[in-house]
Amino acid sequence: MVGRDISQYYALEPRKNGKVVLKVERLRTPQHPEHALSFEVKSGEIVGVAGLVGAGRTEMLQTLFGVTPSLGGEMEVSGQAVRVTSPRQAIYHGLALVPEDRKQQGLILEMAVRENLSLASLKRDQNVGFLNRDREEEISHAMVDDMKIKTPSDLQEVQYLSGGNQQKVVLGKWLAMQPGVLLLDEPTRGIDVGAKQDIYKLMEKLAEAGVAILFVSSEMEEIIGMSDRAIVMHEGMLAGELMREQLTEESIMQLATGSLDS
Repeated sequence: MVGRDISQYYALEPRKNGKVVLKVERLRTPQHPEHALSFEVKSGEIVGVAGLVGAGRTEMLQTLFGVTPSLGGEMEVSGQAVRVTSPRQAIYHGLALVPEDRKQQGLILEMAVRENLSLASLKRDQNVGFLNRDREEEISHAMVDDMKIKTPSDLQEVQYLSGGNQQKVVLGKWLAMQPGVLLLDEPTRGIDVGAKQDIYKLMEKLAEAGVAILFVSSEMEEIIGMSDRAIVMHEGMLAGELMREQLTEESIMQLATGSLDS
């Protein structure tokens, strides 16, 4: 959007992965109940989810986070079997979801940056049922600095920020909870190259800290550039898995279009 090549911002060195943090077996979503999804994400690993529009990528993330109920399957987080039927349960088990539509699902536009940044941690940081204002201010200032959110003040209404800075607020809201598993749905859609660079760096920083990241992107170069490994979906099923050295536009499209089955 500003005439810069973003390929230089992708990590070139392979990351070291740890133990499996998220393990999914035979997950079935309401949108594609005929297909069972099984995969895993390790500590410090960035796993891309590729596929065409309608492949079921967003629905999978929403089911993992409890936005929509699963029709079957099992999930483990850090080796512990968990049952997630609501976002509250997902948060309790260390999951966080940055949704595709930040304005409709990730933010309350009429509220201040500070209030949006503290939304996910309200229950954790309350004091005898009342909001801990000092803690809210502390979290907000830390996230504005860490996320490089450009705003005249954290009391500014979030609707007046740029798209990239709004996205950083959504991310900051969840990072304040220190999740073990971060689910990202189109994390750089509709933002400028500079904000994209900041988000890529943040993803790498989180992976280095041991967070397991599962991210959906419709940008092929983003999947290729940021993923340690990618899973490709086709019409609700997992069509295949590609390691970093196997990631090319051709290999992804063959799986995404079902060409290998024909």
